[in-house]
Amino acid sequence: MGNCVSLDISCDQTLNHACGCLFGDGNYIHKMEANLKALEKAMQELEERRDDLLRRVVIEEDKGLQRLSQVQGWFSRVQCVGSQVNDLLEANSTEAKRLCLFSYCSKKCITSCNYGKKVLNMLKEVEGLLAKGVFEVVAEKVPVPKVEKKHIQTTVGLDSMVEKAWDRLMKDDKRTLGLYGMGGVGKTTLLACINNRFFQVVNGFDVVMWVVVSKDLQNEGVQEQILRRLCLDKEWKRETESERASRIKNILNRKKFILLLDDLWSEIYLNKVGVPPPTRENGSKLVFTTRSKEVCKDMEIDVMMEVVCLSKNEAWELFQQKVGDNPIKSHHDVLPLARKIAEKCCGLPLALCVTGKAMACKETVQE
Repeated sequence: MGNCVSLDISCDQTLNHACGCLFGDGNYIHKMEANLKALEKAMQELEERRDDLLRRVVIEEDKGLQRLSQVQGWFSRVQCVGSQVNDLLEANSTEAKRLCLFSYCSKKCITSCNYGKKVLNMLKEVEGLLAKGVFEVVAEKVPVPKVEKKHIQTTVGLDSMVEKAWDRLMKDDKRTLGLYGMGGVGKTTLLACINNRFFQVVNGFDVVMWVVVSKDLQNEGVQEQILRRLCLDKEWKRETESERASRIKNILNRKKFILLLDDLWSEIYLNKVGVPPPTRENGSKLVFTTRSKEVCKDMEIDVMMEVVCLSKNEAWELFQQKVGDNPIKSHHDVLPLARKIAEKCCGLPLALCVTGKAMACKETVQE
């Protein structure tokens, strides 16, 4: 009679299977309405929990904290599920019209069965999100950024000096660099360019610290600026200078750091501040600006670099940028006057910028 496969399925099994589809848990059609009501209620509870949680998060974020990734992930899943639930609820009226035999069957059985199955699965997903939406902690301190980028206006003639300073600083045998030059020559801008270079290429450093020293600033002021970069808590404000130094040392001993000191007027003793000396072993670096070459010698640095005034052409280019085209082109006698004014600034960027801005609103030869 040929190869014949015998299916040994009893009548009882067939009947049980049929009854299960019509009356048991597998009847997605009959349970559709009940599951839809349960889904609608569960979704409402989920949205209420989302709103309560969001209020908590906003309060913490207003304190400067950052929401946890798991909290943000939960919000995202709730939003996604909410959209899917809305689609199912909108399709309910169409599916309800297809029901027959006291909602045990449908005019389109397969379609209604698939819809009912989606409703049940979505109900389970919403209930799962409700269970997971309980968070004791919703936000934490924002991690300290490795580098804080400095705003720099358009520069002229600094690119070569930045490259020169960067190349010297990045040599493995060089740990410290001193930038010296007269006031207004562009030392701070040069230091800011170096800072921003670290922003682009961190090179394995853990933190870059910018500290403005100035003439009368004491160790306490230097410590506060460093601690503000390293810690968000304010406990250190009640500590003594030696206690702050110990705190700074404990933190920086575990980091490969860059310390940028702007406007140094005299030797600063790093051990009193709490800064470990940069060495080949810790891989850290120190860069500072000063008006005095003697300060560079007192700090016993590896490399000294003088920041010089701009060349005649560079000075004229910077002056033109600050004045703008309109004043210079307003009268044929203005151009030679403008060149004479630029020359009197002797290539000093600060003088060129201040004078150029002052001339930007002048329109006549007399002015």
